[in-house]
Amino acid sequence: MEQTTFSIESIDVFKKKALVWAQSFSVFCALDSNEYTQDPYAQFEFVLAVDALDTFSATSNSFEQLEAYRQQKASYLFGYLGYDLKNEIEDLQTTHTDTFDFPDMYFFEPRYILQIDKKNKLSINRNYPEAFAIYEMIQSMPLDMPTAQNAIELQSKITREAYLEKIKRIQQHIIEGDIYELNFCRELYATEIELHPLAIYFQLNDTAKAPFSSFFKINEQYILCASPERFLQKKGNQLLSQPIKGTVKRGESMEEDAFLQSELYHSEKERAENIMIVDLVRNDLTHFAETGSIQVKELFGIYTFNTVHHMISSITATLKDTTKYVQAIKKAFPMGSMTGAPKIRAMQLIDTYEESKRGVFSGSIGYFTPENDFDFNVVIRTILYHQKNKYLSIQSGGAITHDSIPEAEWNELNLKSAVIQKILKGKTHE
Repeated sequence: MEQTTFSIESIDVFKKKALVWAQSFSVFCALDSNEYTQDPYAQFEFVLAVDALDTFSATSNSFEQLEAYRQQKASYLFGYLGYDLKNEIEDLQTTHTDTFDFPDMYFFEPRYILQIDKKNKLSINRNYPEAFAIYEMIQSMPLDMPTAQNAIELQSKITREAYLEKIKRIQQHIIEGDIYELNFCRELYATEIELHPLAIYFQLNDTAKAPFSSFFKINEQYILCASPERFLQKKGNQLLSQPIKGTVKRGESMEEDAFLQSELYHSEKERAENIMIVDLVRNDLTHFAETGSIQVKELFGIYTFNTVHHMISSITATLKDTTKYVQAIKKAFPMGSMTGAPKIRAMQLIDTYEESKRGVFSGSIGYFTPENDFDFNVVIRTILYHQKNKYLSIQSGGAITHDSIPEAEWNELNLKSAVIQKILKGKTHE
């Protein structure tokens, strides 16, 4: 692929101007690492894939069709995997209403790929005259985004009282031995909403600075994602999964921050949640990893983000030569951090107790390279917006275990959605 390279003076300004330029296209996807220094596995700082030369979506046998499509397209593909692909992988179904009508799986081959590496060098997949014209066009883009909007008050699909009661019922399943842990989610939504998706994303991204952020536009449907979590990465024959289980707020001072980090690290409940998901991920990897290659590189790592601290573990493995890499993704999907353990029974109970279809939420956004490497996030801390239907949604969840305190779980949901709610209410400076 032909490349032209440029130096960037202000990375943050260029990223924003590049997204403004991309707005005129029907389809584009931006992936942003936000200069996060605690991820040694990041392949780039920022990549923007713009304009679909070709698209792929499927409604059945999706992973097999994607594998065949990849064999035809030895190029970059950007896209997402929706949570409800689980219904193809296992004998499951979802009865909740689909408010967004996103395909369960969607990928596109971009015309333009702009990438900023870790040394702040920009490359554009065009020869110099065309690349320079794109570069100049982006540099000339205005950044006068709308700053005022009507405050958006979100409604909950489930009341606090009903949520607490469902937690108790889920815990009864744990007592009876059905499951060990279940990720239970709640949707907040608003109807008849008109907003400027890119302006909202700029606020969200500036606030969260998450390492797996994404802005995805498919015609009138938008995904505004500020995810801190990696689902699965392949580089050569090496695989990496980094599940998150364990969350605590940021402190008001360095001393309080250190105290909260220590409290999170030593929490028996958070450690129990984390290790159950680590075991689940290890089990998923056994389906396609070389025998003896699975290693827990880091257990109970405490990672700091702009708004929260998280407990993250890192699991690596070597992919078997006989395994098709898309099938490896299928065997690990959906990610254990968003289901629970055992996975199949947990997903059945999720469909029973949750009030909304997850769709893209708790799925994964990412890319394939021409060399068939890939990197995919976990779609959390995300706004879904359908511009034509004027429907906006965010979902958040937490791991329910035997030791969970229902009221504390409700508070954790509110902590995870707090940044987005403040932005939508126009209270980001509070």
